[in-house]
Amino acid sequence: MDVTLPPTCFQCGADEAEFACSRCRKVRFCGPACQRGAWQRHQPDCRAPAALAATSSASASAAESAQQVSWAPPKVSAVASSAAAPWVDGSNRLQQALQVTVYPNVGARHGEVQVHLDAGTDFQGVREAIATAVLGMQALESVAAVRLFGLPRAGGSGPEAGGRELRSVEDLLRELSHTDGGLVASAGAPLRRRASQQPADVPALAGAPRRYDATLVGGEVLRVDGTDPELPALLRCPVPIVVSGSGMLGEAPSLWNFEYLERHISDVDNFFVLRSPATSRGRFAYYDMGPQKNPCGYPVTRTNERVEMRFPAFRKEASKVRQKKRAGKQVDSVYLQSALLHRDEQEEGPPRPVGSFGISCAVQVAKDIQKFRWDWLREQMSGRHVQTCQLFCGQEGDFSPCHYDPQDNLFGQVRGYKRVLLFHPRHLASLYPWPVNHPQDRQSRVDFDAPDLKTFPKFADLQGQGLEVVLGPGDVLHLPPGWWHHIEMLPSEPHGEVVSINFWYPAPKWFYGDPNLGESSLAWDRPLFGVKRVLFERCVEELLSQLAGPDKVPSILRQLLNGNMSAADDRSRQAFAAVKTFVGTVFPDAADQKELISEILDGRFAGLVSSVGSGGG
Repeated sequence: MDVTLPPTCFQCGADEAEFACSRCRKVRFCGPACQRGAWQRHQPDCRAPAALAATSSASASAAESAQQVSWAPPKVSAVASSAAAPWVDGSNRLQQALQVTVYPNVGARHGEVQVHLDAGTDFQGVREAIATAVLGMQALESVAAVRLFGLPRAGGSGPEAGGRELRSVEDLLRELSHTDGGLVASAGAPLRRRASQQPADVPALAGAPRRYDATLVGGEVLRVDGTDPELPALLRCPVPIVVSGSGMLGEAPSLWNFEYLERHISDVDNFFVLRSPATSRGRFAYYDMGPQKNPCGYPVTRTNERVEMRFPAFRKEASKVRQKKRAGKQVDSVYLQSALLHRDEQEEGPPRPVGSFGISCAVQVAKDIQKFRWDWLREQMSGRHVQTCQLFCGQEGDFSPCHYDPQDNLFGQVRGYKRVLLFHPRHLASLYPWPVNHPQDRQSRVDFDAPDLKTFPKFADLQGQGLEVVLGPGDVLHLPPGWWHHIEMLPSEPHGEVVSINFWYPAPKWFYGDPNLGESSLAWDRPLFGVKRVLFERCVEELLSQLAGPDKVPSILRQLLNGNMSAADDRSRQAFAAVKTFVGTVFPDAADQKELISEILDGRFAGLVSSVGSGGG
């Protein structure tokens, strides 16, 4: 079922255009001047057989640009298309299969998804494939509202500015004929065009010193109002957005300073607090030091330790730290990170208080949390329940280095300000994550303060690829699974206090696939892209580790890259054969297989030496 076309002028995009083309009756104009101006562009369609669906410039109208964002693009790979492919018997279907780059409607070339379209697909099928892959839609009645647009093109005007709404397969092919061809998918909303602005009270903070080179930044994260009708669809998209003005956090942004929290949660037995030594300069990294997490014996120098303390003790120590820092002294830092609500993944319903939180202690803060807009949140998140709520209390100048998480995360800023730098999952090879069997799995090995380009040369490819946003009180940032994020606490008057609370959702079911089951476990997308490619690479590591042992992973990867197996032991030969088959099921082309294996080997193991086995390459 198609959507009803609005009566917009084909030339200027004005609403309520009265006059239809006298030949094809499929496009409208304001009057003779617009019809003459559009004739050269409309003539090929007007003469086409089988009455092609009307095209429109409605997306360029002033009425549709109220909440629009800049399309100044970071570098992305060009779409692979066969835009010159003829129609099949005039049936408005693709003659050849296409691989299309599609962006969510966030006003910039961010969060792209590669979508495969089979030969023979009609325009409704195109919309259904894109709705599923990009907007997370399944129901046909929802798909009917999906709108597709061409990419706005910098420096163009009129038809050359791009951004036209696409209404047929021919529109699609014509759009993909451009060298920067690609599509934008909307859940019914107009196309967003221009760069979003930070809140009025943020510009001064945006100039605070960064713990990374500013040239990494290529764009801003879209800000969406909490009343935006497209919000539920955008929260299903694999791209970060910031929700502003939602009231999601209730009264907490006006209440939760350290003094208030001390008064109302001092009766909680203990919170988990990270303590970072002065030499770490406010760096708070994550370490899993469990006995099973470092089977290769990688040398690990921890930059912080986890301790337990009551909130009054934390506040007292944080106050001393702040005073010494403002006096220019090097000093240890502290960062409180503790779960308040949680449910096991197999449990139904909302999360429950951790321990006696809100029952025999912290009663007032629990009441504050009850005033959060939980029903609204569940509606926006497609009926899903939160799994964990975690409280973060820190101070200006401290930061969490770049990492990614498997979970879906809504990150609420309660007090003070944080600056977040984000990278698409496709940049994994340039961010050099630690191996799966390392205590710092899912974290970048690169020191953003002083990147070592000799050891990590691909880090230089990230210039202009990052998205940046400053979060203020009441803002909620959506972090989809697999998106890299580096978080800094900014100057926050009057006492430098920074308070956040996040809402973790279980990782998608496919994230924890069993690599031994291969195709029967997961529906591996083709082309494999974004966070699913990250998962696939993890599965390759895990399968090698299970079959041959964690210490043999890099050496077998090198042999897979070279195409021959030289190991003498049976376990390694079995692992080599199993992974070769596993990779070949998704990457039948030998060049693609080598690219994937090289990405894992160079990205995760270059320069690493373990105390067991062969170490890195």
